[in-house]
Amino acid sequence: MQSARLAAAGLLSASALACASAPRSGAVEPSYAATADAGIPSRDAGAAPDGGAADAGLDGGVSSADAGPSGPGPEVLALVSRAEAKAREGDTASLGEAARLWEEATAALPHPETALLLAARARRERAQRSDAVADEVPADAEACAADARRGIVALDPEARKASRREAVARVGPAAAELLYLEAVCQGMLARARGFTQLVEGRVEIIEALERVAQLAPDLDDAGAERELGRLYAALPAASGGDLAEARRHLEAAVERAPRSVRNRIAYASSIAVKAQDRALFESQLRAALEAQPDDAEARELLSREDELFGPAEAAQPIPGGPTH
Repeated sequence: MQSARLAAAGLLSASALACASAPRSGAVEPSYAATADAGIPSRDAGAAPDGGAADAGLDGGVSSADAGPSGPGPEVLALVSRAEAKAREGDTASLGEAARLWEEATAALPHPETALLLAARARRERAQRSDAVADEVPADAEACAADARRGIVALDPEARKASRREAVARVGPAAAELLYLEAVCQGMLARARGFTQLVEGRVEIIEALERVAQLAPDLDDAGAERELGRLYAALPAASGGDLAEARRHLEAAVERAPRSVRNRIAYASSIAVKAQDRALFESQLRAALEAQPDDAEARELLSREDELFGPAEAAQPIPGGPTH
């Protein structure tokens, strides 16, 4: 029985890496209706004085006013309009088509970074949907990471010549979400290809998420801290796994976004199950359901509590761990 519980906990930890990061209501969702700055020249696409790419002004929008000799033509604007319409439909097939249209539009945009950001967002959402086609997830994750990487280079062309570590250090606030999506999608791709790939790619993912945590700590409900916590919890100790470090990051995520269902579920599935701390598991999932009473994943996890844990009196809390 104990071995069955440990096996179930291991499977849960692996699946939680993908499920708990999927976009939810109340999280930072793609703003498809305003295709921000997809063809407008950036205020400064070079490196900022602090070593990061300067704020490139990703808050505008593509419109017919931008068409003309120096802006996107009507064909490109039509692609963007079709992409927005498909994204608003929101189903798996439509998200894939939206991403494809945004990617197609970038070829004719002098400053394609925001179209690439929107394409990466759509690819990530498509890959993380509950009805995602398993065989298509690796391709979506790979395309998401590639789009995000291209967006970073579009903002800061010098990043192309830099080492990976230097390129990450150069990223500034304007490219923070692009770097975040690249890291998240790299993680998805690695897991889809096998756990060994995740172990081999962990350093790049961790460095990128740590940079995002510095630049945009509240992005995606403290997504960088959440992703770091789940990664440290999932990795074996011999490959850098560290439950105390995982707890630190997830506690930071919960502190920044206490009503985020994803943060609570990540804490319950990544920390509480691995530590066999039933009380922590229940408290985190109750907090998730208080924030979103109809959340299916939180309810499903609670329904599996006896499968994931031993008798209540055998639960072992993490020393010094939170109970809220």
